[in-house]
Amino acid sequence: MSAHRAKSPLAVALVLLFLAASGLVGGTATAQPLPDTPNRLRLDINQFSPRVLDTDSETLTVSGTVTNVGDRRISDLTARLQLGARQDAEREIADSLSEPPPTDASMTSFVDVADVLEPGQSAPLRLTAPLNAGPDSLTIEQIGVYPLLVNVNGTPEYGGAARLASMNMLVPVLGVPGGAAPEPPGTTTDVTMLWPIADTRPRIVAAPYNGQVVLSDDELATALAPGGRLNGLVSAAEAARDDGQVFDSLCFGLDPDLLETVEAMARGYQVRTSSGTVAGSGTETAKRWLESLRNLVRGKCIVQLPFADADLSTLSRVRRDGSADRELSAAAVNGAPTIQRLLGMRPLGGVLWPSGPLDRTAASWLGQAGISAVLTPSGELEPTRPGDSGVRLTDTSLRAQPFDSLVARSLSGTPAAGGALTPADEPDVAVQNGLAALAFRTGLGDERSGGPLLVAPPHGWTAPEGELRTMLDTVGALMTAGYAAPASLQQLLGEEPSGEATIGYAASEVSVEVSADVTDAMSEIDTTIGDLVDAMSVDATLQIEPEELTRPLRNGLLRASSTAWPDLLSRRNAVADADAQVEAMRKRVTVETPGQPLTLASGSSPLPLYLTNDLPVVMTVRVELANASGLRPAPVGDLTIPAGAKVTQRIPTEALRAGRFSVVVSLTTPGGTELGTPARFELNSNEYGVITLVLTAGAAGALLLLSGRRIYRRIKERKAAAQ
Repeated sequence: MSAHRAKSPLAVALVLLFLAASGLVGGTATAQPLPDTPNRLRLDINQFSPRVLDTDSETLTVSGTVTNVGDRRISDLTARLQLGARQDAEREIADSLSEPPPTDASMTSFVDVADVLEPGQSAPLRLTAPLNAGPDSLTIEQIGVYPLLVNVNGTPEYGGAARLASMNMLVPVLGVPGGAAPEPPGTTTDVTMLWPIADTRPRIVAAPYNGQVVLSDDELATALAPGGRLNGLVSAAEAARDDGQVFDSLCFGLDPDLLETVEAMARGYQVRTSSGTVAGSGTETAKRWLESLRNLVRGKCIVQLPFADADLSTLSRVRRDGSADRELSAAAVNGAPTIQRLLGMRPLGGVLWPSGPLDRTAASWLGQAGISAVLTPSGELEPTRPGDSGVRLTDTSLRAQPFDSLVARSLSGTPAAGGALTPADEPDVAVQNGLAALAFRTGLGDERSGGPLLVAPPHGWTAPEGELRTMLDTVGALMTAGYAAPASLQQLLGEEPSGEATIGYAASEVSVEVSADVTDAMSEIDTTIGDLVDAMSVDATLQIEPEELTRPLRNGLLRASSTAWPDLLSRRNAVADADAQVEAMRKRVTVETPGQPLTLASGSSPLPLYLTNDLPVVMTVRVELANASGLRPAPVGDLTIPAGAKVTQRIPTEALRAGRFSVVVSLTTPGGTELGTPARFELNSNEYGVITLVLTAGAAGALLLLSGRRIYRRIKERKAAAQ
């Protein structure tokens, strides 16, 4: 739908609390909600028009369905629209996102929706409210942002009349309906809009070298196809090309992990299921989507997101050898070569759009990793800066370019710390609130933005394509009305910083910090990967660098640190997937278990070991023998196994006894990382070794001499006694 008329459905699924019996005063009073009551009714809105009101707006229409989702019959369903007072200040808008404000400034009469709804039944809902038309209309006296409530009442069986479902949202008003055209705004606000192209979570669970990747599910294929989320992001932005001002204001934020995943899908991929892996279905879809994205961003502004939307603060706590692994952290922000290789466009140099809290430790190493500017919420900066030319982060070489936290919160539906979730967490309602907050910032409120406005939706934006188009149409409407003007991100970054600031944690971000057991597990995996790299060397023929071979393993750690994981269990599962990839590589270098017992030809026969290296690099290994009580191996130095080779290595040994015994043989890296699976050797020895025989004979001779000496002394003592 455009800024003035709906073009596509607004799909909103809102399940709100059932409210206990509270009588209606006359026929128009609204029952007050009571907490901790069962769900009874679901309200689905599929049209809301117009999305922005102006002088030509005569009515406001909301339509959809109501569904009985409880176990009791509901009768006498009625509904109406209610409008609250104009939201004058930023604090009021922010509070409206956390808790619905009063909406009793004006309201329509209740209209009948259905006489009876049995459990599971639905009924259509359509409400049309006149604007500024006297009684039973919604009254708007000046431009601004207003809260709107869709209120549905009914009487559940065994209960009284109550509000059973509702929906709250913000409505921007660019002109008083039926009034004179407003005066043009005295100044315009420069607007730059970031457009994120990222998955809602990482998908790769295994990426064997020169093999097909394995995804956790095939949902990404659906997201890339027409009608899917990622396809909608590309299509909506492509449609904005017709409006040069809007298209010029866009800068695309790209996740290198998503691009690599789609590239892997285009080559053929596997999907993990409960019964094993199966072929993925989205190969052709991935090819088409990647080409569409390539065409969209050609010649456009691009910024990189951290790989897999990695949490940079978490990565700064991953330790190797007692210190932070800066190489791992740097890998998270070095996605420019991937973007250029796959799309033919290089992102803005040194610019990063991270997600999640950025602590001081992470900020300190970003400069060393080649990052010069980070796009960060204005609310995380101290002092807070809703919009200006950027600031220098204290004690770092970084520039912080703030994007507006109020608009960002509106678009993401994230409430303030301690605020209750409201229908704003629905992606469609969030877009409506986001465009209202954007209109507020550009001149519809008493607190106008003091500088350029950087708009940043959530990285995993889930709004449907129709809502994405509505957002861009609204930006265009604000530009046409003179409230906003297009500005490029390069312009914003080109201005000199206006002072210094620090980055602080919000309380809600502290609560979702990664637990120590997860970072400890990641540190162990990281140490193992580093030890494997140390044991590898380049094969002269294959010419594969160890770091390239182990890159998928480090990427697995980056995915485990992603800010996209919804809970601790999901993150732990991702760590387990990363560990499984390391385990799979370790098992490609192993010692084979003989198929039958080995017979030592003599007491000094060498022990034959059959070593396999299935990796495309040379491996340096160390042999360890356990439970070798019947065998004495000679000291063996580190061994090298050529790439992709099977070799036989004979270990000098000495049998300590005759008979049958077993020995456990294992391989490790020189640093102690176990390789493959230990092999159990069953040995038969009919002879003692030469050294063992010599030692035994020597011991027997010494025993004989000692016994003879004792006998001699006794005889001598007896003779002396006889005299």
